[in-house]
Amino acid sequence: MSYNTEAIAREMVEFAAGIAHVRVEGSIGSDGVLSFLATVPAEIAEGTLMSLCQGWARLIRKSVPDRPDDWSSDISVRLPWGPSVGLYALGWIGHEDEWLVDDPSNMPDTQEWETLHQRLDEYLGARGKSDWRGGGDYYLFEEESGHADQSVTIYRIEFLTPDLVNGIQEILRDGYSTWIVYVVLDLLPPVIGIASDGLEIHADRVVEKWDRAVMVERLGARLKV
Repeated sequence: MSYNTEAIAREMVEFAAGIAHVRVEGSIGSDGVLSFLATVPAEIAEGTLMSLCQGWARLIRKSVPDRPDDWSSDISVRLPWGPSVGLYALGWIGHEDEWLVDDPSNMPDTQEWETLHQRLDEYLGARGKSDWRGGGDYYLFEEESGHADQSVTIYRIEFLTPDLVNGIQEILRDGYSTWIVYVVLDLLPPVIGIASDGLEIHADRVVEKWDRAVMVERLGARLKV
């Protein structure tokens, strides 16, 4: 059976309007399960998030029937800088919808997070100015997400260069090969058409989350990577 995941994703965004600014993308797996990736604000309350997921589940069920053998759909919820908040699974006959979160025992050690954070802070600080209010080049997020990741917000796009990315990868390759550094865009002054999606920097690869065509069109020679 064919489903219009784009239409469902649009309905989910419209449902959330007035509650929270969200982005939703949909896809269909080889097993026929519909998966939706919802990016929500960092400050969203847990109760509000659960209400959104329940409302989204009702929308999805209008188009997607429940299955007798497994979940028919799932909603992966993440924060703007990348970390997963949890997975809302729905559509399994005889089963209540479930909110699934990572096992705390799988979360990284706080000392490991702090050590990597310090190394990144020193590396970035030698190349630019950090300011959480947007008065500098970037801001290295100072709170743990509970996952093996760090987050860097970029205010000045010229700060983001191939050399900077390569240097971050070198740090990850030195004992942090399973970690991710999320690069989030908050360009100042704002550039119309450019959202917060940036990069996922891994030790062995870089994943572009932005729309490169839009980035090139809007930024031109300012885009270095």
